[in-house]
Amino acid sequence: MTNITHATALEMRGISKAFGAIPVLVDVNLSVAPGEVHALIGENGAGKSTLMKILAGVYRPDAGEILIDGRPARFSSPADALSRGIAMIYQEFSLAGHLTVAENILLGREPLRFTPLKLINHRRLNECAAEALSGNGFNINPRSRVASLGAADRQLVEITRATLEATRVLVMDEPTSSLTASEVDELFRLIRHLKKKDLAIIYISHRLDELNSIADRATVLRDGRVSFSGRWGEISTGEIIRHMAGREVSDIYPTRRANVSETRLGVEDLCRNGCFSNVTFEARAGEVVGIAGLSGSGRTELLQTIFGVLARDDGRVLLNGTPVEGSNTDVSVARGVGFLTEDRKQSGLCLNLSIAENLTLANVKQLIKRWRLDRGREISATKGFIERLKIRPTNPAATVGRMSGGNQQKVLLARWLFANSKVFLLDEPTRGVDVAARSEIYRAINELVEAGATVLMVSSDVPELLGMADRILVMRRGRIVSELDARTATQEQVVANATLEESSNSESACASAAE
Repeated sequence: MTNITHATALEMRGISKAFGAIPVLVDVNLSVAPGEVHALIGENGAGKSTLMKILAGVYRPDAGEILIDGRPARFSSPADALSRGIAMIYQEFSLAGHLTVAENILLGREPLRFTPLKLINHRRLNECAAEALSGNGFNINPRSRVASLGAADRQLVEITRATLEATRVLVMDEPTSSLTASEVDELFRLIRHLKKKDLAIIYISHRLDELNSIADRATVLRDGRVSFSGRWGEISTGEIIRHMAGREVSDIYPTRRANVSETRLGVEDLCRNGCFSNVTFEARAGEVVGIAGLSGSGRTELLQTIFGVLARDDGRVLLNGTPVEGSNTDVSVARGVGFLTEDRKQSGLCLNLSIAENLTLANVKQLIKRWRLDRGREISATKGFIERLKIRPTNPAATVGRMSGGNQQKVLLARWLFANSKVFLLDEPTRGVDVAARSEIYRAINELVEAGATVLMVSSDVPELLGMADRILVMRRGRIVSELDARTATQEQVVANATLEESSNSESACASAAE
C-alpha cells in the first residue's frame, strides 16, 4: 500500500438527502486523503450513487457540507465540481455514441487551430486522445465511433476522459463491471499511478475480492447510513457483507441438482465476418454453459447472432434439432429464446415505463382479450414474478428507471420467464449488481436450470463462471479455443486460455472491422 499523507483532500460531513418523503442519505460522513483509494460499498439502493452525485454537483444535499482541501465548497452543477478538480466515472455510460473516441475524451477542451472561430484542430485532437489512451495502457483507436465499441472499450474511454478531468478527486463507480481480468490489471496499474500523483480516489465496487489489491480504507452504507468506516482489512469480507445487508449472505454460488438431458441449442460453424468464425457447440437442457474471453473475443456478438440481433454470414443455429432460418429476433422469441443484454439501460429496458410494462413486453399477446390489453391479467402476472424473484419495489406500476441495477436485472429475467423461454442467453447478468442481489439472481438461474432450461452465460467475472457454469467455452480472437469442466477448472486456466500470446492486445476485432 502507498504511504498516505494525513492531509484530507475531501470531506463530506453530515450529508443528508431525501427524494420527496423518502430519505436516501442520513447524516453520512466520508473523507479521502491524497493518494488514497477509499472503497465505498453497499447494496444497490444503499445511497452510494446519490452520495457521489452530490459530490459531482448533480444533486444538492438537504443538509451537510463538502470541504475540498479543508475549504468549504458548494456545487450547483457538475461544471462547478469539475472546476474544483472532481471527476466521476458513472456506472451507466455517459458517452456520446455519434462522436468519436477522441471527441468524447476531449469534449469541451478541444484543441483549436483558429481560436476566434473556434475551429477544432482534429489532427491534434486525435493525437492528444491517442496519448491519453496509450498512457493509460488502453489500445483503442481514437478515430472510432463510440457507438461501434463494445461495453468494455466504452468503459475504458470513460476512464480515460475522467483521468484527464480529475485533478483532486476521482470517483469510479463500478469501473470493472465490463472488463476482463487483463483489463482489470491494467486499470489497477493506472490507479496505482494516480495514487502516486496524490489523487484522491473513491472506488465503488460490488466485487469485494478486487478491493484487496487497491483499497486503503472503506465505508459501508446500508439504507442511506454509514454502517462501517475504517481501514481496509480491519474486518473480514463476511463482516463487510453483514454490514451491507444487515444479514448473513451465504452460498453466493448456490449448488443445484444436476439434471442434464437432451440437446436444446445447437450452433454449427457459425460465422459473422470480423467478429467470430466457425463456432460450433451444443448446450443441453438442464445445464449452464459459460463463455469466457477477452473484450473483443466475440463473446457478445456470438450471443447477439444466436438471438438474431446480428445477421450471421454462415453456419446454422438449431433449436431442439430444427434450424432457425435467417436472423430474426421475433422468430427466436417465438421459439423460446430469451436474451439479457449486457447494457440493460441502453438496449434492454424501457426506463420510463413501469415494471409491469417492461416485464410483459416480450409476450404482450398473452394479455390480449377481445382485442384489448387486459390490465388486470398484466398486474396479476407481474405480481407473481415480483414475489418469485423478490423484486423491489413491489408495486407493478413503479418506474423501472428509478430501480436499482439488481432489481432492473430481475425484471429483465422475469420478462423472458413470462415469455416462456427455454433457452436463456445471458450477457454479463450481474454487471453492476451487489452481492446479495447477485446471490438471488444465481438462485433464480438455478431454478430455471433445474426446471429444464438451457442457459448460455457470458461473463467477464471468471469466479462467476466457475461458480455457476457446468462447462466453460473459452473464446479468443473470434474462435472457441478450449472447453473446460467448470468443476475442475481454475481461474488461472481460464485466463491462460483466453489470453495466451495476446494478453497485451485485447482490441476488438469488430471495432477494427468497422473502421
